[in-house]
Amino acid sequence: MKTILLALTMLAGATAWCAKPEVIPELKQWTDGTGCYTRSAATRVVIPETACDSLAQYATAFAAELGVPCARVKLNANWWDFFAEKPAKGDIILRGPCCKPTLKTQTKKEDAERYTIEVTADNITIMGHTPLAAYWGTRTVMQVFNAQNGSFPCGVAEDWPDYPVRGFMFDCGRKPFALTTLRQLVDICAYYKLNELQLHLSDNYIWLHNYPGVKTPQDVLALEPSAGAFRLESKIPGLTATDISYTKQDYRDLEAYANQRGVKIIPELDVPGHALAMVRVRPDLMYKGSVGNKHDCERAAMLDLTNPETFPFVSSIFDEYLDEGIFESDIIHIGTDEYYGDNESYRAFADKMLKHIHAKGKTPRLWGSFSYKRGTTPVISEGVQMNIWSLGWQDPTEAIKAGYDIVNILDVYTYVVPNGNWNIGGYGDDLDTKFLWETWNPAFFGKASIDPNEPRLLGGAWALWNDNAFLTDPGLTGRDLLPRIVRNCAVFAQKTWKRDTPAISYGNFLRLLDAVGTPVCMKLPQWTRTYAVTRTGDEPLKIAEGDETDLYAVSPVNGNVGFRREGAHYTFNYALPKDREVALTFRVTPRNIQLFADGRPVGGTPQRQHYAGACKFFTLPAPERDLVK
Repeated sequence: MKTILLALTMLAGATAWCAKPEVIPELKQWTDGTGCYTRSAATRVVIPETACDSLAQYATAFAAELGVPCARVKLNANWWDFFAEKPAKGDIILRGPCCKPTLKTQTKKEDAERYTIEVTADNITIMGHTPLAAYWGTRTVMQVFNAQNGSFPCGVAEDWPDYPVRGFMFDCGRKPFALTTLRQLVDICAYYKLNELQLHLSDNYIWLHNYPGVKTPQDVLALEPSAGAFRLESKIPGLTATDISYTKQDYRDLEAYANQRGVKIIPELDVPGHALAMVRVRPDLMYKGSVGNKHDCERAAMLDLTNPETFPFVSSIFDEYLDEGIFESDIIHIGTDEYYGDNESYRAFADKMLKHIHAKGKTPRLWGSFSYKRGTTPVISEGVQMNIWSLGWQDPTEAIKAGYDIVNILDVYTYVVPNGNWNIGGYGDDLDTKFLWETWNPAFFGKASIDPNEPRLLGGAWALWNDNAFLTDPGLTGRDLLPRIVRNCAVFAQKTWKRDTPAISYGNFLRLLDAVGTPVCMKLPQWTRTYAVTRTGDEPLKIAEGDETDLYAVSPVNGNVGFRREGAHYTFNYALPKDREVALTFRVTPRNIQLFADGRPVGGTPQRQHYAGACKFFTLPAPERDLVK
């Protein structure tokens, strides 16, 4: 009897090991094998000696994640050839087509991200139709390893996406974020096989009339510079944001980081609306017409498209990054949403901008607005991609008939505007991910839904907008936003990779998400540091610094003790005495911070430099470098 029970137990165990691995997004096809592969001290990542540079980059990144060596061995470069050399036991082999031009054409467009994983007890072989496809196979392996403690059931997986565009749009124009956060976004996208991260790099507060004393466009121009920000280093004096900006080298490095992880960074500079940063530089180009039922002060964020100098000015901004090779992406987003000037000048401007981006050898993308901005002025559609973000501004069927390739990012289902109130859906604090999991797909536009097999439907994306910034910023940081970003990216990865209804329930998806894990740490910071500081004067005194946080014994804002977090200054109601050493202690809990002087609590709740009343979250990442002991 014991023998029979043991046999049944072993059989059940073998069956469990050979079941289809559960990952996000789920595998398209799986054939069971026998046994399992388990990571060991002998594990290494290997590629053919003749592998192209991109496959080598992906392999290097994968090996670093696993903490194992990466090696080139004498294997044929093409996955359909026989091995020239038998791999060693424990090897994880990445294979893809050789990067010779004659072989590039052999991969069909629909197969560009198709990969196969063959698992035996001795080896895992990942075979991609392209280097990127092979990299997506490594994401599957990482998730299974995380969920199954370093093991992978034997069998064969065949996997490919249904849509070529699987994206996430992140607004770092209105609210600044540290480079650390942007790299984490890349890691999250890559882990779940989202292949696009659109960065909304310029914008302004959208409720400008709510600022105290603001009635006219000139009042808007007098606001603190952060109310309208352009996040990139620019040679145009006064254009670059003064709170947080990214140097051209920062942006290059971020692109390189993303390229090594299969993610395309799509830059967006929003024009001709949402352009306060540009109008501030060139107030002579401010829109001078009516804004309908909007507040007149909003003209300060709109460019005058009837002025012959506007297009040369705007195109010169794009050219700075295109001609210098800063924007490597083959897709460039030109904005074009929510412009309230006349229709014909808007259409003429959009046409010129789209053709200008084409002439630079890039594919232009824009926020669809031509259903609202109807007119007789023709606008180019060939080779143009359009975000369908509002049915009031753009009907998807009209866009398709006009010849545009479309991406579903319909606001009511896919937009998040964080506020810290935990409301769900309808531009709330988070998405209704249960509804998305069970109902949404890239062809779903509510009453305007289309055929999911429509060839001009490229895919879908979701967007995190920071409309709650400046005057209404609750103080949420990149660290605070990570949990919703991870969950939302995982849902959109599933729904854009595989258009059919998921095989598992939403509740099981949440359990799976926990099992496969995430590449970023989502724990909110908790730390304590003490510094022995002697104040000798009134000049600013920084005592620690980092990508997300700087600590000040003497703040440049008012001379009090304070800190700088994601570009904004905060100060305590406490100033150090002069010429006496004081032990300053910063005690940080997940969403609060306390200051102590010689062990005594001081300073109260820190106050933000601008509009402190809205700030209610005080998450503070630890600085990386101490400048004093």
